[in-house]
Amino acid sequence: MRPADVFLSFEGRLDRRRWIAAASIFVGAIALTYLATWLLDRRGLIAAAPRDMARTFVQAFVLVPWLAVDWKRFQDLDRSGRLALVCPGLFLASLAWDLLGARAGAPVRETVATGLAWSQLFVALWLAPVFLLMAGTDGPNRFGPDPRTLP
Repeated sequence: MRPADVFLSFEGRLDRRRWIAAASIFVGAIALTYLATWLLDRRGLIAAAPRDMARTFVQAFVLVPWLAVDWKRFQDLDRSGRLALVCPGLFLASLAWDLLGARAGAPVRETVATGLAWSQLFVALWLAPVFLLMAGTDGPNRFGPDPRTLP
């Protein structure tokens, strides 16, 4: 399976091993971005706005490839890939709330922002073990052949 097929295609299935490798790349990129911007911020080399923009850019950059990877993993479990829209939907809702929630009063703004952040965390904590522990469908399913049999 070519990297473009893994990261940019929504067709077919993705086994646990390939999902773990892809998810590790995404988590590593985001973690390194947070670490680098944190270090720059601690040394006074970057202001809060560029720091936050860099973090948001990296998260947005990996959004579609991560969606594709999760989409195919759901299909490997014989579930609709549309379930993968929950995480990016929460992420986009939090970005929209950051932009549009300024009109709300401070307690409401903070409550909704906190709720969205916790929702993202809970969904991620639910998905990771499901994707890590559940074996895909043996043999072909309605989404394609068994990825473990592909080169």
